[in-house]
Amino acid sequence: MRRLKILFFWIFVNKNNITIKDLLYFLTKPKINTIAKKYIEKIETKDQFEIKFRGLPNILFWPKSFSIDRLDQVVAETFDVKDWHYYQKEHTKVEANEIVLDIGTAEGLFPLTVIDKCKHIYMIEPSKTFHECLQKTFKEFTSKTTIFNTAVGNEDGIISFDENSLDGMITEAVENTNKVAIQKIDTLLSNNEVITYLKADIEGFEQEMLKGAEMTIKRNKPKIAITTYHTQNDPDEIIALIKGFVPEYNYYLTGIYEKMPKPVMIHFWI
Repeated sequence: MRRLKILFFWIFVNKNNITIKDLLYFLTKPKINTIAKKYIEKIETKDQFEIKFRGLPNILFWPKSFSIDRLDQVVAETFDVKDWHYYQKEHTKVEANEIVLDIGTAEGLFPLTVIDKCKHIYMIEPSKTFHECLQKTFKEFTSKTTIFNTAVGNEDGIISFDENSLDGMITEAVENTNKVAIQKIDTLLSNNEVITYLKADIEGFEQEMLKGAEMTIKRNKPKIAITTYHTQNDPDEIIALIKGFVPEYNYYLTGIYEKMPKPVMIHFWI
């Protein structure tokens, strides 16, 4: 059903730069668990799940409180270069000595795949559970990583966060939610830290995050790879916002979301 809806959107609504070749690949590609198996070497169950990937020397730690089955989607999005959620497209590849700002780091697979080539990676993750795992995963890289346990948006304050949601949702204050700090990117990087690459997937709060990152983006003009398919996001507004900050940005939309014909990602570069 999902693939048929996307086919309908592609034919009748919006192609979002998806060629017929791209579409055929999507419609015929294996399920994500089959794709993930190509990249996962082994999984061991200890205090956390410890995942070894083919071609990566370091172990990724995944919390036991979250289903390991959700890892398959993350692996497909991170390693499959044809996946519409893939961050490193032609103009937004992570290159040598990049200084990456990874917003919504979650388990940390994306930074783990590029840590060796980066000069520094700033990671932002509001979940205490994932934050603890990130500290284990990157314990050998303390000199080139900074891990913030905070949410980000267009304000500085305190918000309610659903720690039990793998999607990491900011929510109304109800039972089983925790209070966590929320900060603007411009506040977190108020010492004029340099970044060259901004990656973000924060479940619909990307637009608010960008508003709080205005000075950082204007100052650094980083490559940007950002998800746009969540309900709260308006891709046209995101493009207008970024171009308003830095008019010379180029951009490229890609992918089709199955619930509405929105692009999955937008990539920006100078």
